[in-house]
This record gives sequence, C-alpha cells and structure tokens, in this order.
Amino acid sequence: MSFRHLVLLLLWCVLPCAWNGVAAHAANPATNLSVAVVTSSIDGPYRETLQALRRGLLAAEPDATVDELATSTVTAADLAHRRLVITVGTQAAQRVAELGPTRPVLHTLLPASAFERLPRTTAGNPRTAIFLDQPAERQIALLRIALPDWPRVALISGGNSEPLAGRLREAALAHHLLVREASIESDGDLYAALRQVLAEPAVLVALPDAGIFNGNTVQNVLLTAYRYRSPVLGFSAAYVRAGALLGLYSTPAQIGAQTAAVAARVLRGERLPAPAAPNQFEVGVNMNVARSMGITLRTAQELGTELQRRERSQP
Repeated sequence: MSFRHLVLLLLWCVLPCAWNGVAAHAANPATNLSVAVVTSSIDGPYRETLQALRRGLLAAEPDATVDELATSTVTAADLAHRRLVITVGTQAAQRVAELGPTRPVLHTLLPASAFERLPRTTAGNPRTAIFLDQPAERQIALLRIALPDWPRVALISGGNSEPLAGRLREAALAHHLLVREASIESDGDLYAALRQVLAEPAVLVALPDAGIFNGNTVQNVLLTAYRYRSPVLGFSAAYVRAGALLGLYSTPAQIGAQTAAVAARVLRGERLPAPAAPNQFEVGVNMNVARSMGITLRTAQELGTELQRRERSQP
C-alpha cells in the first residue's frame, strides 16, 4: 500500500470520529451558549434594556451569542435549539408563549399581571420572569419611611391589578395603616373611585395597570389627588415628573442587568429561578409638590439609601 493510500485510509477512519465529536459537542446543552432575545420594540426603554442585557451577559459569558429578534417576525424555528429564550416587553412575551418553544424562557420588562395571563404551553417548558412591579412590602416600607405621619393608603384596582392590590392591602395592614380601596371595570369609573377612596386624605398608590393608570388618565389622577390634598406614589419617573410626590421604580438598565445575571447562570447550567421582582430600584421625589402640599420630605437619595438598608437587614 502506498503512503498516499495509507494517509487516505487514516483520514477515512479518523474524520467520522472527529465529526461525531463535534456533533456531540454541539448537541450538548452545557456547550450551547445561544440566546434568542425577542423584543416588543427597539425604542426607548426596550433599547435600554437590550443594551444592558447584552453588555452584562457578554461580560459574564464572552462566548455567548445573543440574537435580537422582532416580535412581528419571530418564528418557532428561530427559537429552536437555543439554550435560552428571553423576551423584553409584554407583546414579546405573548408572542413567544403562543409559539410554545421547548426551550427555557425568561420574560422581562412586563408586569406580573401580564405574566400571569400568558398561556401555558402543552410542552410544559420552564419559564420565569423579572417583573416591572415593585414588591408590595417595598412600596409600603417607602411610605412608612417618607411619610410616617400619614395613616391611610388608597388603592384603585381593575381586573388585571386586583392581585397586586391585595398584596398591597396586606402589607399596609401589617404596618398598621388604614386602607381605602375601590375596584373598577374601566378608566371611565376612575373619577368616582378617586372621590371615594380620597374622601379623607390618603396616600394614593398608583398601580401599574394600563387599563386605569395610563397616559390618558395621569393628569386627571394627579389633579384630583392634589385637590383632595392626597400625595401620590407613582410607578415611574414620568409619574414623578408629572406631579406624583413619590416614585418607586426600576430603570430599564437595572432590569436588563438583572436579566443578564440570570441568563448567565442558566448558561452555566443552573435552572431558571422563580419569578421575581426587580432587585435594584430608584426612588423619585417631586420637591415642588412637597412644598405646595406643605409636606416635609427627605431627598430621593436619602430615602433610597434607607430603604435599601432596611431590605438588607431583613433575614
């Protein structure tokens, strides 16, 4: 046998083994670092979340691949063979749930109520979420720090926000606060509900329920609360700028960073954690509103630092 034939014979034997090894490597979940990120939009908070997510994930796992996919065009084939699927925003979460991927899914930048309404897939794939909502205990703790002399909390909820209102009620009662609440079916009933719950001055906690507290109602909510001498705790920086006395919220960058940390752990082989609230947050304060209402208020930084200290001290 010539030397040339011997070499060809050896290659014929070795190459299939090498190819099988490569195929086994590609099929091994521990070596699959492909992540699909389906986003509801590429503008504003979605872009900020995406940037923080990509930056944090690639810093933790430089070999990961992150493919951004649009909600309007994503298909089931786009999600197949991924180690992890991440959604950013409620529309993206709904679309991915409809596609029913068999891969683990991490939903982010959506309210808890939207996550709870997502359809369950027959495949029973694992899924979790990082919510926009702040924990009820954190919101009430902020009120006790910022407004210790205010004994009443006002809540207005709809069908999508009743579970959150229930958690806020329990947290407020645990802190010995009085709770005035109303449940409405649409924002057309909002003004009557405001008059009911603010008959005596109370801190109105605006819930992240787009059917009630939205761009069309924010000014009426804030003006009515101000007329009844009742401060408002909002769920975004925009609410504080519009006239809420206080705000408690997580920025898109903070949620993106938390999502990246969870994704990195999954790529290292850990299971998806349970759905969770944001672990980082910001406190906002409108000092002009505080002065006009005659309320003495600590700075946003002081309130945020104290709230973080209390959370760290809890067992």
